Amino acid sequence: MEHNLPSDMAGKTIRCKAAVAREAGKPLILEEIQVLPPEPGEVRIKILCTSLCHTDVTWWKLKAGPIDFFPRIFGHEAAG
Repeated sequence: MEHNLPSDMAGKTIRCKAAVAREAGKPLILEEIQVLPPEPGEVRIKILCTSLCHTDVTWWKLKAGPIDFFPRIFGHEAAG
């Protein structure tokens, strides 16, 4: 199986940009974040773009509830 991750990055923490929700309903903030290396049974993929689904938007606006926690990064519908 081929991959495009430089071999010097395998197993290391990487930096990337993410739109972070700091508070419910507030604008997303573009930040540089650190992503830990994958754990056993996980893989790291390069995502070129992602989108927010209706459920993401609902949870982003929710000020109270079972999964009301911030900061968080939305966008599980990825392409790349």
